[in-house]
Amino acid sequence: MPRVDNAGVGINYELEGDPNHPPLVLQHGTTGDLDTWRDRGYTTRLGERYRLVLIDARGAGRSDKPHDVESFSQACRASDVVAVLDDLNIDRTHFFGYSMGGLIGAAMLRHHPERLIGLILGGYNPYNPRSLARPPETQEEFDREVKSRPGLSEEDRTRLLRNDVIALHASIASWTGAESPLNVLQNSVAKLFFCGTEDPSFEGAKRAGAEANNARFFPVEGEDHGGAGAAVDLAAPRILEFLGSLSDVEVAGD
Repeated sequence: MPRVDNAGVGINYELEGDPNHPPLVLQHGTTGDLDTWRDRGYTTRLGERYRLVLIDARGAGRSDKPHDVESFSQACRASDVVAVLDDLNIDRTHFFGYSMGGLIGAAMLRHHPERLIGLILGGYNPYNPRSLARPPETQEEFDREVKSRPGLSEEDRTRLLRNDVIALHASIASWTGAESPLNVLQNSVAKLFFCGTEDPSFEGAKRAGAEANNARFFPVEGEDHGGAGAAVDLAAPRILEFLGSLSDVEVAGD
Protein backbone atom coordinates (compact mmCIF):
# COMPACT_ATOMS: atom_id res chain seq x y z
CA MET A 1 0.00 0.00 0.00
CA PRO A 2 1.25 3.56 -0.72
CA ARG A 3 3.30 5.33 1.91
CA VAL A 4 5.08 8.66 1.93
CA ASP A 5 7.84 9.92 4.22
CA ASN A 6 7.17 13.36 5.69
CA ALA A 7 10.25 14.60 7.52
CA GLY A 8 10.84 11.16 9.01
CA VAL A 9 7.21 10.30 9.76
CA GLY A 10 5.72 7.64 7.51
CA ILE A 11 2.17 8.39 6.33
CA ASN A 12 0.06 5.56 4.97
CA TYR A 13 -2.65 6.23 2.42
CA GLU A 14 -4.87 4.35 -0.03
CA LEU A 15 -6.77 5.23 -3.19
CA GLU A 16 -10.22 4.32 -4.42
CA GLY A 17 -12.18 5.36 -7.49
CA ASP A 18 -11.42 6.45 -11.03
CA PRO A 19 -8.16 8.48 -11.28
CA ASN A 20 -9.88 10.70 -13.87
CA HIS A 21 -12.42 11.90 -11.31
CA PRO A 22 -11.83 14.94 -9.08
CA PRO A 23 -9.80 14.11 -5.93
CA LEU A 24 -11.38 14.04 -2.48
CA VAL A 25 -9.26 13.49 0.64
CA LEU A 26 -10.98 11.64 3.48
CA GLN A 27 -9.51 12.25 6.94
CA HIS A 28 -10.79 10.23 9.91
CA GLY A 29 -11.22 11.13 13.57
CA THR A 30 -9.36 10.24 16.76
CA THR A 31 -8.97 6.47 17.41
CA GLY A 32 -10.09 5.75 13.83
CA ASP A 33 -8.15 5.02 10.67
CA LEU A 34 -8.77 5.12 6.94
CA ASP A 35 -10.87 1.95 7.09
CA THR A 36 -13.46 3.95 9.05
CA TRP A 37 -14.66 5.42 5.75
CA ARG A 38 -15.18 1.98 4.24
CA ASP A 39 -16.92 0.59 7.30
CA ARG A 40 -19.30 3.58 7.46
CA GLY A 41 -20.13 3.28 3.76
CA TYR A 42 -18.67 6.60 2.61
CA THR A 43 -16.32 5.08 0.05
CA THR A 44 -19.23 3.39 -1.69
CA ARG A 45 -21.36 6.53 -1.71
CA LEU A 46 -18.64 9.03 -2.67
CA GLY A 47 -16.33 6.84 -4.75
CA GLU A 48 -18.56 6.81 -7.83
CA ARG A 49 -17.93 10.51 -8.46
CA TYR A 50 -14.57 11.17 -6.80
CA ARG A 51 -11.08 9.78 -6.67
CA LEU A 52 -10.84 9.09 -2.96
CA VAL A 53 -7.57 9.62 -1.11
CA LEU A 54 -7.87 7.89 2.27
CA ILE A 55 -5.16 8.95 4.72
CA ASP A 56 -4.12 7.36 8.02
CA ALA A 57 -3.39 10.41 10.18
CA ARG A 58 -0.06 10.42 11.98
CA GLY A 59 -0.50 8.49 15.21
CA ALA A 60 -3.20 6.26 13.70
CA GLY A 61 -3.74 3.21 11.53
CA ARG A 62 -0.63 2.11 9.66
CA SER A 63 1.05 5.52 9.74
CA ASP A 64 3.93 6.18 12.13
CA LYS A 65 2.97 7.02 15.69
CA PRO A 66 5.18 9.69 17.30
CA HIS A 67 5.06 9.95 21.09
CA ASP A 68 5.71 13.70 21.51
CA VAL A 69 2.97 16.32 21.49
CA GLU A 70 4.95 18.66 19.21
CA SER A 71 4.74 16.13 16.39
CA PHE A 72 0.97 16.61 16.34
CA SER A 73 0.95 20.36 15.75
CA GLN A 74 -1.44 21.79 13.17
CA ALA A 75 1.50 22.50 10.87
CA CYS A 76 2.67 18.88 11.06
CA ARG A 77 -0.81 17.48 10.50
CA ALA A 78 -1.38 19.69 7.47
CA SER A 79 2.03 18.85 6.04
CA ASP A 80 1.11 15.16 6.05
CA VAL A 81 -1.82 15.85 3.73
CA VAL A 82 0.39 17.95 1.46
CA ALA A 83 3.02 15.20 1.37
CA VAL A 84 0.40 12.73 0.14
CA LEU A 85 -0.95 15.19 -2.44
CA ASP A 86 2.56 15.84 -3.71
CA ASP A 87 3.23 12.11 -3.93
CA LEU A 88 0.15 11.83 -6.16
CA ASN A 89 0.89 14.99 -8.18
CA ILE A 90 -2.42 16.50 -7.07
CA ASP A 91 -2.28 20.29 -7.00
CA ARG A 92 -5.73 20.97 -5.48
CA THR A 93 -8.31 18.75 -3.86
CA HIS A 94 -11.60 18.57 -2.04
CA PHE A 95 -11.26 17.57 1.62
CA PHE A 96 -13.67 15.85 4.02
CA GLY A 97 -12.65 15.53 7.66
CA TYR A 98 -14.68 14.35 10.62
CA SER A 99 -13.90 15.26 14.26
CA MET A 100 -10.07 15.25 14.40
CA GLY A 101 -10.24 15.17 10.61
CA GLY A 102 -12.02 18.53 10.86
CA LEU A 103 -9.14 19.83 12.95
CA ILE A 104 -6.78 18.71 10.17
CA GLY A 105 -9.00 20.44 7.62
CA ALA A 106 -8.73 23.65 9.64
CA ALA A 107 -4.95 23.16 9.68
CA MET A 108 -5.02 22.93 5.88
CA LEU A 109 -6.96 26.20 5.75
CA ARG A 110 -4.38 27.84 7.96
CA HIS A 111 -1.21 26.55 6.32
CA HIS A 112 -2.08 25.42 2.77
CA PRO A 113 -5.40 26.95 1.61
CA GLU A 114 -4.12 27.07 -1.96
CA ARG A 115 -4.30 23.26 -2.08
CA LEU A 116 -8.05 23.17 -1.32
CA ILE A 117 -11.10 23.45 -3.58
CA GLY A 118 -13.96 22.56 -1.21
CA LEU A 119 -13.90 21.58 2.46
CA ILE A 120 -16.37 19.49 4.49
CA LEU A 121 -15.99 19.70 8.28
CA GLY A 122 -18.11 17.23 10.25
CA GLY A 123 -18.45 17.11 14.04
CA TYR A 124 -16.02 20.01 14.38
CA ASN A 125 -16.34 23.31 16.27
CA PRO A 126 -13.59 25.77 15.25
CA TYR A 127 -14.25 27.98 18.28
CA ASN A 128 -13.50 25.20 20.75
CA PRO A 129 -12.25 21.91 19.27
CA ARG A 130 -13.13 18.98 21.52
CA SER A 131 -11.17 15.79 21.96
CA LEU A 132 -12.40 12.47 23.24
CA ALA A 133 -12.36 11.50 26.91
CA ARG A 134 -8.91 10.67 28.15
CA PRO A 135 -8.04 7.04 27.32
CA PRO A 136 -6.41 4.62 29.79
CA GLU A 137 -2.80 5.34 30.63
CA THR A 138 -1.19 2.08 29.53
CA GLN A 139 -1.45 -0.01 26.38
CA GLU A 140 -2.47 -3.03 28.43
CA GLU A 141 -5.35 -1.15 30.05
CA PHE A 142 -6.44 0.32 26.74
CA ASP A 143 -6.43 -3.04 24.95
CA ARG A 144 -8.29 -4.72 27.81
CA GLU A 145 -10.97 -2.03 27.80
CA VAL A 146 -11.43 -2.26 24.02
CA LYS A 147 -11.62 -6.06 24.05
CA SER A 148 -14.28 -6.03 26.77
CA ARG A 149 -16.31 -3.05 25.51
CA PRO A 150 -19.85 -4.12 24.59
CA GLY A 151 -21.58 -3.12 21.38
CA LEU A 152 -18.50 -2.78 19.19
CA SER A 153 -18.45 -4.29 15.73
CA GLU A 154 -15.45 -6.47 15.01
CA GLU A 155 -14.28 -3.84 12.50
CA ASP A 156 -14.39 -1.12 15.16
CA ARG A 157 -12.67 -3.35 17.72
CA THR A 158 -9.87 -4.21 15.28
CA ARG A 159 -9.44 -0.55 14.37
CA LEU A 160 -9.24 0.56 18.00
CA LEU A 161 -6.67 -2.09 18.84
CA ARG A 162 -4.31 -0.59 16.24
CA ASN A 163 -3.92 2.48 18.47
CA ASP A 164 -0.68 3.19 20.31
CA VAL A 165 -1.91 4.67 23.59
CA ILE A 166 1.14 6.93 24.10
CA ALA A 167 0.71 8.40 20.62
CA LEU A 168 -3.02 8.71 21.28
CA HIS A 169 -2.40 10.73 24.43
CA ALA A 170 0.06 12.98 22.56
CA SER A 171 -2.43 13.53 19.74
CA ILE A 172 -5.27 14.40 22.12
CA ALA A 173 -3.02 16.73 24.13
CA SER A 174 -2.26 18.69 20.95
CA TRP A 175 -5.92 19.76 20.67
CA THR A 176 -5.45 22.23 23.55
CA GLY A 177 -5.00 25.68 22.04
CA ALA A 178 -5.88 24.46 18.54
CA GLU A 179 -8.78 26.89 18.14
CA SER A 180 -8.73 28.42 14.68
CA PRO A 181 -11.92 30.42 14.10
CA LEU A 182 -10.29 33.16 12.06
CA ASN A 183 -8.58 30.72 9.72
CA VAL A 184 -11.83 28.84 9.19
CA LEU A 185 -14.24 31.77 9.10
CA GLN A 186 -12.39 34.29 6.96
CA ASN A 187 -10.92 31.98 4.33
CA SER A 188 -12.71 32.06 0.96
CA VAL A 189 -12.51 28.28 0.38
CA ALA A 190 -16.06 26.89 0.12
CA LYS A 191 -17.03 25.10 3.34
CA LEU A 192 -19.76 22.73 4.47
CA PHE A 193 -20.25 22.12 8.20
CA PHE A 194 -22.45 19.40 9.67
CA CYS A 195 -22.94 18.08 13.19
CA GLY A 196 -25.27 15.97 15.30
CA THR A 197 -27.76 17.93 17.37
CA GLU A 198 -26.72 15.95 20.48
CA ASP A 199 -23.00 16.55 19.90
CA PRO A 200 -21.37 19.11 22.28
CA SER A 201 -19.85 20.67 19.15
CA PHE A 202 -23.28 21.36 17.62
CA GLU A 203 -23.76 25.03 18.55
CA GLY A 204 -20.23 25.95 17.49
CA ALA A 205 -20.53 24.11 14.18
CA LYS A 206 -23.90 25.74 13.49
CA ARG A 207 -22.51 29.16 14.37
CA ALA A 208 -19.52 28.61 12.07
CA GLY A 209 -21.84 27.69 9.21
CA ALA A 210 -23.59 31.04 9.67
CA GLU A 211 -20.53 33.23 10.28
CA ALA A 212 -17.89 31.71 7.99
CA ASN A 213 -17.15 33.11 4.58
CA ASN A 214 -18.64 30.97 1.77
CA ALA A 215 -20.09 28.36 4.16
CA ARG A 216 -23.14 26.13 4.61
CA PHE A 217 -24.40 23.98 7.47
CA PHE A 218 -26.79 21.10 8.02
CA PRO A 219 -27.77 19.34 11.28
CA VAL A 220 -28.02 15.60 11.88
CA GLU A 221 -31.12 15.46 14.05
CA GLY A 222 -31.05 13.37 17.21
CA GLU A 223 -27.49 12.09 16.75
CA ASP A 224 -24.47 12.43 19.01
CA HIS A 225 -20.85 12.75 17.84
CA GLY A 226 -20.43 9.14 16.80
CA GLY A 227 -23.92 8.79 15.40
CA ALA A 228 -23.61 11.80 13.11
CA GLY A 229 -20.31 10.50 11.77
CA ALA A 230 -22.00 7.24 10.82
CA ALA A 231 -25.07 8.89 9.27
CA VAL A 232 -23.91 8.28 5.71
CA ASP A 233 -27.43 8.08 4.26
CA LEU A 234 -28.10 11.64 5.34
CA ALA A 235 -24.62 13.12 4.95
CA ALA A 236 -23.51 11.66 1.62
CA PRO A 237 -26.25 13.28 -0.53
CA ARG A 238 -25.61 16.68 1.12
CA ILE A 239 -21.87 16.30 0.55
CA LEU A 240 -22.30 15.31 -3.09
CA GLU A 241 -24.66 18.24 -3.66
CA PHE A 242 -22.16 20.64 -2.09
CA LEU A 243 -19.18 19.32 -4.06
CA GLY A 244 -21.20 19.29 -7.26
CA SER A 245 -21.94 22.98 -6.81
CA LEU A 246 -18.21 23.68 -7.07
CA SER A 247 -17.94 22.25 -10.60
CA ASP A 248 -16.87 25.59 -12.00
CA VAL A 249 -13.49 25.16 -10.30
CA GLU A 250 -10.88 23.45 -12.44
CA VAL A 251 -9.56 20.35 -10.72
CA ALA A 252 -5.86 19.64 -10.99
CA GLY A 253 -4.42 16.17 -10.80
CA ASP A 254 -2.33 13.59 -12.53
